[in-house]
Amino acid sequence: MPRISDSRRRMVTAAARLFRAQGYPATGWRQVVTESAAPWGSQAHHFPGGKEQLGVEALSWAATGFERAIRTVFAGVHPAVAVHRWVHAAAAELATSNWRDGCPVATVTLETAHSSDALRTACAEALGSWRAALADALGARGLPEAQARSLATLVLAGIEGALILARAERSAGPLEDVGHELAAVLRARIPD
Repeated sequence: MPRISDSRRRMVTAAARLFRAQGYPATGWRQVVTESAAPWGSQAHHFPGGKEQLGVEALSWAATGFERAIRTVFAGVHPAVAVHRWVHAAAAELATSNWRDGCPVATVTLETAHSSDALRTACAEALGSWRAALADALGARGLPEAQARSLATLVLAGIEGALILARAERSAGPLEDVGHELAAVLRARIPD
């Protein structure tokens, strides 16, 4: 695998943070360059495909990190416990950011899936990797593959939807409610 330059890495991570807080259309090159402390001109050098290329790379970077987090949170504990940990951490992050920092993938999906095949594909791959990580964790608890995948879809859709509601309401309530309900479903479907 080729080595990624430090300025390129900083630009990708800055873009992911900015997408999380303000979305894709509101994130401009000058802001990414400033936030990443990269020299002006590095955007053209590192991303000849423009902002869309940067977006795809930032989404992939964010998705990989979050997939690792899912696998870590679900490792060795009942999925109901993992869901409670997930929603509590998400609620704390939202509150700390003054309800600004949501999921960069969900935000970009809502904004661009209709207008950019490259970004839509990157979002679909990100969400698919998270669903696969969840399905793997549920399958490890003995659920057949089809049931694990279906339940993983429910968990992911529930939490992503709760993140949107929590941001809109500026309240952890939706995340807590969804976490409680998902945990109940998981306890009913997966024995200890």
